[in-house]
Amino acid sequence: MRFSSISYLLREGFRSIWQNRVMAVAAIGVLLACLILTGGSYLVFVNVNHAFDTVYEQNVVVAYANIDATDKDIQSLKEQLEGVNNVRSVEYMSKDQILERYKDSFSTELFDELKGKNNPMQDAFLVTFNDLAQYDATVWQIQALSLVESVSSSAEIAKTLTQLRNIVLLAGGWIIVLLLLVSLFIIANTIKLTVYARRLEIGIMKSVGATNTFIRVPFMVEGMSLGLIAGLLAFGITYFVYNKLETMFTISAFTSMIPFGKIAVLLLIAYIIAGVVTGMVGSAISMNRYLRDEGRSVFE
Repeated sequence: MRFSSISYLLREGFRSIWQNRVMAVAAIGVLLACLILTGGSYLVFVNVNHAFDTVYEQNVVVAYANIDATDKDIQSLKEQLEGVNNVRSVEYMSKDQILERYKDSFSTELFDELKGKNNPMQDAFLVTFNDLAQYDATVWQIQALSLVESVSSSAEIAKTLTQLRNIVLLAGGWIIVLLLLVSLFIIANTIKLTVYARRLEIGIMKSVGATNTFIRVPFMVEGMSLGLIAGLLAFGITYFVYNKLETMFTISAFTSMIPFGKIAVLLLIAYIIAGVVTGMVGSAISMNRYLRDEGRSVFE
């Protein structure tokens, strides 16, 4: 196909948008709504995942060192804990630090008496895991270390959090897939209405010998253009709404939402690709059906 023909088809696609601007606005509105719903589902998905990650970081295991452990033993135990699979971080807390943390639980006289050699606390390590699905196995590895006297853990909490997270991630993934399919279905039917409204124009083109590809390309350009516009508008609306919600729900570090800047580029690209591809595929589906079921029977 010559460059002049390609240029003509592109111009026809853009001209068609303006000439059929009512249908174009309808198509953009439908696709915009579907993109925002899909993008909103994704944002809920990543924020729930972020919330669970935050909770995971708060859920630590306390490994107590042997009561007679020396400074050398403490350093060795720290290195052993850091070498355990699935361990994200290890924080050492001396017996004096632990006693200081519980200072308010003792009277001043008793606290002064317990400081120093009379301190009944044990040196401990706060151990954070990467994946709570491996919680039991990791705790077992820590308990097996010779310098560890005991381990304080919350196995049931970890198990419950893991189950909740899996349910939310699975449900979020299915919602996004279903909304994308709904978007494709709606845009295909919207473009079909546009094609039907221009059936006379298509008939004239076929009567002078235009090929199906020549007829199909302007509609695909139109669908891609509408998808691009819808994607950009969806990003702008999502940016505005998300920033408002982020301001409302950011109460503390624990409850904060993911900053929009961290997902803005990915979301913009996803909106543009989803809009353009949905518009193109929807137009192709509508044109193929029309040319096969109606155009062929009337004009061939």
